[in-house]
Amino acid sequence: MLILLALLADANGVVGQRMSRMTALYEQVCLKAFPDDKAVEALMSAQHARPLTAEEVKITMRDDPAEGWALTEDGNPSVWIELPPFHACSVRWNMPELGNLGQYQAVAAKYEAGLGGFHPIDPLDADDGAIHIHAVGERRALSGGAAETLFIIDQHITDPQRRAAGETGYVLRFVHQFAPPPPGSPK
Repeated sequence: MLILLALLADANGVVGQRMSRMTALYEQVCLKAFPDDKAVEALMSAQHARPLTAEEVKITMRDDPAEGWALTEDGNPSVWIELPPFHACSVRWNMPELGNLGQYQAVAAKYEAGLGGFHPIDPLDADDGAIHIHAVGERRALSGGAAETLFIIDQHITDPQRRAAGETGYVLRFVHQFAPPPPGSPK
């Protein structure tokens, strides 16, 4: 029983440390440097992040134009830039559990208060094969029908056999996105 409690305490410590690092990275890169892609690249270079290969990017982004960087911390957080038409910056990290999102919520609220006009979006729940995706966030309208959105997205394996084999963690993403106007909207 004590070993189980020690493992749980360690997992919570890891989650808390990752959440702090992930939030700080998101604020620095995705809320302050982005949407200036060159500034994001410079920050990743200064942190000695490894640029992801085209093959690595394709695994995550499929056919969407993007670039990414892997950092060297335990658990390998990554930073991604999705290139237009959807221009987005995200920080992703594998987590043993979701943990407390209070730090993220504080930096997002500060950013949103500085600009104003953000409103909650309807939560999204979707399945992509054996992966369940859940997203929440806030959006503000921009001129011409474009939008700026801050998201928290988590995904996890739902297949019972894979979960029984140990795939029980989450991929957590903090995303800052600029979306173009929907097709056919007035300019």
